[in-house]
Amino acid sequence: MKHVIIIGGGIGGLTAAYYLKKAGFDVTVLERNSYVGGAIKTVLKRERYLLELGPNTFLSSSDSITNLSQELHLDHQFAFNKQAGKKRYLYTKKGLQVLPTGPKQFLKSPILSIRGRMRVLLEPLIRSKSTGSESLASFVARRAGKELLEAMVDPFVSGVYAGDPYQLEIKSIFPKLVEVEREYGSIFKGMKQLKGNLGGHDLLSYYWGMQTLPSRLQDVLQHAVQTDTSVESIEQLGDGKWKIHLDTHDRTFEADAVVIATPASEAARLLMSHAPKATPHLMSIPYVSLGVAHTVYRRNDIPTPVDGFGFLIPRREKVRMLGALWSSSLFPNRAPQGEVLLTNYIGGATDPHAIDLDDHELSMHVRSGLEQTMGIRAEPRFSHITRINQAIPQYTVGHADRLAVIGQIISRLDGIFLTGSYLNGISVANTIEHAHNVARSVRKFLYHETKGCAS
Repeated sequence: MKHVIIIGGGIGGLTAAYYLKKAGFDVTVLERNSYVGGAIKTVLKRERYLLELGPNTFLSSSDSITNLSQELHLDHQFAFNKQAGKKRYLYTKKGLQVLPTGPKQFLKSPILSIRGRMRVLLEPLIRSKSTGSESLASFVARRAGKELLEAMVDPFVSGVYAGDPYQLEIKSIFPKLVEVEREYGSIFKGMKQLKGNLGGHDLLSYYWGMQTLPSRLQDVLQHAVQTDTSVESIEQLGDGKWKIHLDTHDRTFEADAVVIATPASEAARLLMSHAPKATPHLMSIPYVSLGVAHTVYRRNDIPTPVDGFGFLIPRREKVRMLGALWSSSLFPNRAPQGEVLLTNYIGGATDPHAIDLDDHELSMHVRSGLEQTMGIRAEPRFSHITRINQAIPQYTVGHADRLAVIGQIISRLDGIFLTGSYLNGISVANTIEHAHNVARSVRKFLYHETKGCAS
């Protein structure tokens, strides 16, 4: 039986291991932490508050995660939200405003000035096109104006990627927009092609939180998963196999193929002696850190409705928070009746030093932000601060070119494969899809002795 080592027990590594085991291979997952799941982490506090420290939701249209859940018999644990997830807010100086979901709502929305709305409507007349690698900010300002960029796109990017639109690459995070512009010359003219890519699907999670998925994968994989196990180095043997050296007790493993399911910088370290030309490209993929503050209030202490997904804050509004999810409005079992659980975010690419603040300072910024945006002046009934270092990879300008070079170099290493959120989308669904595809590539390599690849 062919043996595959997976380095990294995040959702990507666990998914690759699951599909390889299902295909009949002997697999071993090596995870340096005492837990699996990577960024996915759910905790229960005071036996009443269910807190997500990482990803909170996924879309019903995410086939990769819904199919995997069904295979693992987890679909009966789905928590659905058909209404609140479709109502999202944006903070302006006039208060919380509902984000428009269609042309009519957009024309009536006070989020943009009349001049800003008119500039957006002129988008079909703009003749310029993207040339090579372009930032998201450049693309949006060029096509629809700077006001749309600052008022709506900037907070969206902060909320989803914790990123900076002036640094993120449009063709890496929204490749469909680039394709539509190239084919139709206008985003409006190509709207039919974008249908289904712009949201509108039901939100899902699990009744007991997102960690349900990696925990179930660990149960299925059983003794194949070894936690508290760090890899020191990898070595290619004369017969083409790979030896994995651990950093304790001179322990080693031998494998016919290796899947490196770690952050980019750790992949660079492991591959430094085998693919030195890939190292600088892997190391140049930045990650941002986040502060996550969970706060609970009595419903009567909140003067605004909490009838949607939550809200985002444009950087131009000078509020240090990035935004908040109204977690107890999204799914059941997050907080008791009569209480509201808010998941508040601070930091990211535009505020990298927020993560260095102490708990009191972070809490004060969050409470100040909630008072300004939601009018909350009461003391929270419960609060919990988490810092997530190196939380989200950033697809900065040049990212697509970097990945192309990495892929070419790794493809020449027999039996080495890469997977992770820095390769093909940052969402849980993207990561699962990529890991599943890598498992197929490993199977093909081991059955047909083809070359390894990075995607």
